Order: sequence, then C-alpha cells, then structure tokens
Amino acid sequence: MQANEILRPVQYMDRAKMLLIDRLGVSGPIPEAAFSHGVVGLMADHTHYFEGFALALRLRQGIAVAIRSNDLPYHRLILEGTVDVNVSKEASYPEAELSSLLNHTIEAVGGAGGRFFDVSIVGSIPTGLGASYVGALTVSLIRGLNAFDKTPSVESEIRIQALAALSAWYKNRFSPAYVIGPLSDQTEPFILIDTGTMSHLPIETPVQASLGWGIVEWSKDWIHSYKGAKKRAETAKKALKDLQSNGFSRVESFRNLEHRDLERAIDSIPRRSRPAVRFLVTENRNVQKLIVALKKGDWQFLGALMMISQASKTTDWSTTDSIHDLITKEAETAALDGIFGVVQSGEGGCMLVCGQPFSLPAFLDRIRESASSHTKEDVETFII
Repeated sequence: MQANEILRPVQYMDRAKMLLIDRLGVSGPIPEAAFSHGVVGLMADHTHYFEGFALALRLRQGIAVAIRSNDLPYHRLILEGTVDVNVSKEASYPEAELSSLLNHTIEAVGGAGGRFFDVSIVGSIPTGLGASYVGALTVSLIRGLNAFDKTPSVESEIRIQALAALSAWYKNRFSPAYVIGPLSDQTEPFILIDTGTMSHLPIETPVQASLGWGIVEWSKDWIHSYKGAKKRAETAKKALKDLQSNGFSRVESFRNLEHRDLERAIDSIPRRSRPAVRFLVTENRNVQKLIVALKKGDWQFLGALMMISQASKTTDWSTTDSIHDLITKEAETAALDGIFGVVQSGEGGCMLVCGQPFSLPAFLDRIRESASSHTKEDVETFII
C-alpha cells in the first residue's frame, strides 16, 4: 500500500492488464481495464443498518481490474501477489467469494446468461477494511464490464448496480457510503455522505492543518465480519420495532430520532434493544460533530470522538476483540506523544489511527510489535 501511494490510476490499470496477459496468455479479446479510489470509513459502518450519515476518508490508493471474456464454463480470477491461477469451480477463500461477487455484479449490470470472464485484480486497499475493499472492487468491476461492452458509465446507474450486486452477495443491506465514495471524483480528503438521499459533500479543513492517518491491519478475512453483520442487522430491526411500539411510532428510521430524545427512548424500550439504539443513534449524530472538529482543526476533539466511538463498538455493538482493546490502550498512553485517537473501520481486523504526522511512524512500529505478540495473524501498518 505504501509503495502504491504514488501510482496513478492508469498505472494501476496497466499493471492489471499485464498481469492478466502474463498469467493467462494473449488469446481472446483485448482486455479492458478500470480503476476506483478507495475510502476508509471514519464513522460509517453504522450505515449498513439504516440510512444514516457517514464520514469517509478518501484514499489515494485504489483497486484496478482488467477484464475480458473467455469461452470456458467458469470465471478465471487472478489476484496480484498469488502464485496460482484460481478458477471459480475449484477456488477457496478468498477467490470463491470474489467469483461469487463477480457473478452478482454481472447479473446486476444485465449480463446474466452464461457469460464468463478472465479478471485480474490489482490493488492496494487492505482487505481487512472489508466494505472499503469490496465497494471499490465492485465499482471497478462494473466500470470494466461497461468498457468491455462499450456501454457508457453513468454514475447513478453504477451506484444502483453496485448496491444491488453487493447486497445480494452480502445477503444484507450494504452501506451506499462505500459505493458513493469510490464513485466520487472529488479531491478533498474527507467526504460526508447521506446514505438516505445518496448525496455527498466534500469537507474542507484548514489549509495550515497538519493531520496524519494510518491503518493497522491484522486480519485479512472480510467474510467473518459480514457473517456477524446479519445478526447485528436483526438486532437493529428489532430495536426499531421496540421504539415504534413504545411511544415512538413516528420514527421510521434511527436517523429520525432526535438526539435530545435518546435517553427517553432508551428508558422506554426493553433492555435487550438499548445498546443497539444507543450505538446507532450516537454514531449518526457524532458524524456532525466530527465535521465540526475537522473544519475547526480541533484534532483533540476529533480524536476524542474516535475513542468514544471505539468504546461504544466494544460495549454496545460487539464488533471488537482483544487486539482492538490493546491498540486502543496504546493510543491512550500515546496521547501526549501526538496520537489523537483510533477507531475500528470495516467491522473487522482493521483500525484507523489519527495523529501528528511525525508521531505516526513510531506509534505504528510500536503497535506492530505489541499486537504481534497477541495474535497469530500478520500485523501490518500503513500510513495513508
């Protein structure tokens, strides 16, 4: 990821084409390529469960695909960095999941009917970011299919198709934030997304502001977090029904619950639903507070909101493990050293770190060493 920071989109696409031809030969149609930038959810994962507001950080890195049709009865998928050619009928994780996502994507763009493709994937978004990875990948796949079919790429159509493919593959609501972000051509680092209206807005920060971001990844398995999302979605639906049955009949979505009514709402519903309501409503409201902190350049407040979110993920939403807790404690002790906050992103084994640019390298080195002693997974860190 660090090495790919300086690559331009066309360089990603050229690499994808070269990978496809090198591994599968020159026979068949000339491959088409497409690229999409990634985004990291600073506070966005709650929008998997209702039409809330999301704040995302735009990455310079992204995912490119090269695609061409083949005459075989299955897809062939090539992942940069792997040794073998993986075909859908024989593949294991993650190739089998990517083949399934490709099938859903082909169906969403209207290409059902037995079409099969050779696809190479080149990217530098950590797979542990989950929705960030598959969101950018799906947008690139649709752009690549459109290029192959000589079909114009219309942003609104791609969004609809990508969400249809991802929701079918995910078997649950997939947050539009992770599709709208890769579709946006803005250059500002932060983007506010309304997943209800599908609108988005760049967030400007003070020119003189200096803020650094890093990622800690220790689990590349994005499917594990998705399996847990089904149960969380059921919990959210039940909590909303409890609200509507206990004095909040007009609340059609958690986004409609006023924050000043939150405590009254929590007191009125069964205890089983209280953590979900507290987490989802507070996350949604805190997006606005994050924007205020960004516009004012108040990094201490920004970091505090990240840490509050992380605490809530642990106590109210149950998406964290012992490694998340370890990194959170390390960040708390490094507050005086210029580290402002950390927060889980992607509901899996990834955390986003915010701090002074000169403080990040040493902190990430320390995290990599301490976290490695607590997990069998390879702990990797990146500055973005």
